[in-house]
Amino acid sequence: MDENSRHSQVHIGRQPILNRLKKIFGYELLFRKGDLNEADVTDNMHATASVLVNTLNNIGVPRLIGDKVGFINVDDTVLRSGIIDLLPASKTVLELLETVEIDDRVVELCESTRKKGFQLALDDVIDHNDQIERVLGISSIVKIDLIGCDRTKLPVLVETLKKYRVKLLAEKVETQEEFERCRDLGFDYFQGYFFAKPSVISARSISPTHIVLLELARFLAREEEFYVIEELFRKNPELHIKLLQFMNSAAFYTAHKINSIRQAISMLGYRNLQKWVTLLLFADEGHDTRSAPLFERAAIRGRIMELMAKRITRDAKAADMAFITGVLSLIDALLQIPLKDVLKDFNLSDEIQAALLNRDGVLGKMISAIENLEQENYDEVSRHLEPVNITPSELYAIENDAIIEYESMNA
Repeated sequence: MDENSRHSQVHIGRQPILNRLKKIFGYELLFRKGDLNEADVTDNMHATASVLVNTLNNIGVPRLIGDKVGFINVDDTVLRSGIIDLLPASKTVLELLETVEIDDRVVELCESTRKKGFQLALDDVIDHNDQIERVLGISSIVKIDLIGCDRTKLPVLVETLKKYRVKLLAEKVETQEEFERCRDLGFDYFQGYFFAKPSVISARSISPTHIVLLELARFLAREEEFYVIEELFRKNPELHIKLLQFMNSAAFYTAHKINSIRQAISMLGYRNLQKWVTLLLFADEGHDTRSAPLFERAAIRGRIMELMAKRITRDAKAADMAFITGVLSLIDALLQIPLKDVLKDFNLSDEIQAALLNRDGVLGKMISAIENLEQENYDEVSRHLEPVNITPSELYAIENDAIIEYESMNA
């Protein structure tokens, strides 16, 4: 690929924004360009935003964020250019960057944007000052940077901002404790990686549904006879129904209607059944998986891993292993149980276990690259990708494909 072609490639990542119930409310859309090891969104904001909007237009907003809301960084140049008119106002929150000097001209631009139906968010706020005071009255959301602000003054800052009837969003929430404190202070939305980290290890017991799924996973890993697997379904009607619903859904893309568990098992086979069971663990007993950040991240991680493996090798078994590795990389966060204890319930290969426990081997490098991509550690992404011969640009494209597939499967 030549230099010009590589630099013309643009991709979009996304980071979940959760509500007080830890359900997905929206996504901050993250700009990623070619093989660059950084987002490159501040050097030339006008050019970057133009590419970003065009990319969203090409991909299609529904395919990227589904029924959620998209948060996009803008500055005064972008607002003045009018390119935001390409976006659906009802599904877009425009984040005014903290680097913007708020003068009369910017206030006028913000008021005009608000009249078009867009919500305005103030980005990376660390205190109440004269600058943000000028646009608080026309803002819908204020994003408070937990790392940059004075934590001792946070209660006063929250109380002050709440007088303007804005929603407060806590950025860079890294622990369950931070989430709980911010929720108690009155924050409405939360962004960070707290939901993917176990808070109190072993505090959560495995439910009867989880036990059945773990038993089924063991059967599938050992490739037990189909009649043994079928009997487990017969003893658990809820599981029986879930599988038939899945097989008869658009997600499976089959022209045949499924009428029995034996037929479903036969059509899916051991590996696809194992994928389904692994994902079902993240459904948390039937709750709204569309808004569950762990389920979404597990599903997308699994698909990214699978697509990466297919890029590296044509071995279908290797792709299946990659999928399972990606999904199970979050199983300890779901069950609130140490990973090594959870893995005892799965008859996994040494290669998968080494990847999950120590990030060793090719699978370990792949999952490390994805984790660093989620956290925007672009230098680390490149380092972990180098041994598996995948470029950052290729990973960004794979991530886009996985996100779009996930949204289309859940439409």
